Formats: sequence, C-alpha cells, structure tokens
Amino acid sequence: MEKDQDLSLRRSRSLQAVIGNGYLLYGRNFWRLVRSSWVHAVIYALVLGFSMSTFFTHWAESGSLSSHIGVWLLSVAAFAVAMVLFAFAGGIAPLHQHSLTGTISAPRRWWGRWPWQLTARGIVRLPAMLWRTVRSRHAGMLVVVLLVMLLVVLVAMALLQLPAVILATADVQAAADRAIGDMPDMPENLFLFNFATFTVCGLLQAYIHLSTLFPLYYVWGNVLCKNGNGNRDGNGSETR
Repeated sequence: MEKDQDLSLRRSRSLQAVIGNGYLLYGRNFWRLVRSSWVHAVIYALVLGFSMSTFFTHWAESGSLSSHIGVWLLSVAAFAVAMVLFAFAGGIAPLHQHSLTGTISAPRRWWGRWPWQLTARGIVRLPAMLWRTVRSRHAGMLVVVLLVMLLVVLVAMALLQLPAVILATADVQAAADRAIGDMPDMPENLFLFNFATFTVCGLLQAYIHLSTLFPLYYVWGNVLCKNGNGNRDGNGSETR
C-alpha cells in the first residue's frame, strides 16, 4: 500500500498545510474510512433519526415540549454514545494507525473496526490532550482551524441537510400553530416521515462531521513536534 509520505506531520507546520493536509488525508482514504465505520455510521444515523423525530413529532403534534421529554433525553444520551463510537471507529483509530505506519488500511472484516481499548484510552486522555494544546504555541492555530472547519461544516450541512431543515421548519411551524389554538393538517405517519428523513440526512451528517478530526490530527502532530516529545519520520510515524 502506498504511503502518504507527502502528508507527514513533520511538514504540516503552517495553518494552510494543517487544513489542506487534513482534508486531503480524509479525501484520499474516504472509502477505507467508510469500510471501517459504516456499521457505526448506520447506528449513529438511526439513533439521530429516532431522537430528532421523537422531538419534532411530539412538538408538532402537541404544541409543547413537556410531553415525552424523558424519552427524548434518553435518545440524546444514546446518540452521544453512538457519536463517540463512530468517531473512534471512523476517525481516531485510522488516524492512530496513520501516526504509527503512515498509512490507513481498510479493515479485514466487513463489519469494520471496533477499537474498544483505544476508545477507553482516548476518552481518558482527551482532557489532557486538549489542555496541552491550549497551553502550547498552537492554541491560536487550533482556534482558527476550528473556525474554518465550522464554516466548512455549515456550508456542507446547508447543501446536504436541506430536506431535514425544511422538515424541521415545518414541524416548528405546526407546533406554533397548535400553541395559538390552530389545528394544522398533519400526515398520519408523521413520525415515520420524520424518522426516514432525519436518518438519511444523519448518515450524510456523520461523515461531514468526521472530516473535522483530520485537520485536528495535524494540529496535535504540531504540538508533539514543537514540544519535542515526539519525532516524526518521513512516513508520519512517531519515534520516541
């Protein structure tokens, strides 16, 4: 497998390189990432679809948010778990592999990767990594990268999530009409319609959000190199 030598962390010192190399690494390995995480992405989309359809359907049908709030909060908690599993399987585990070998390989099995140990370690180490980045000279770079990625996500969401936005707007309008005493005409299968729309859009949303991990990978690489705690060879591998 050809190594991404031109994506070495050692060479990603400028802001443009961090952002460009991050999205280039994501694009070059997109289908390998899909193979690694498609099961997690489906779970992510299903939980998101259920959460959003529960929220908007009951809001549109009752005109208030007080009913079924417990079910919605539980679904939000389940979505948070699904999001973490997807992020590690589709992004952090492949990036960890790239930091060691300079490549991202497809999983051996059709159901992708389930990096349980890496997930546990990553959750424990994440606050320290964030604090170390904030305290480094790259804190400004981190802020700018986050702003650029936010813009990219917003543009991509506006283009690819338009059906979900339109449907959510219609549900909110229906809830507002009920709140003032009107009885808007609503389809009998509103929950299923909401669920299907939010699930399909959620699958696209998953991989839009996943792309944000890759520029952050190069920001972290710069923090390691700048602090002298890790040297990167020409293939992006770390030696200590």
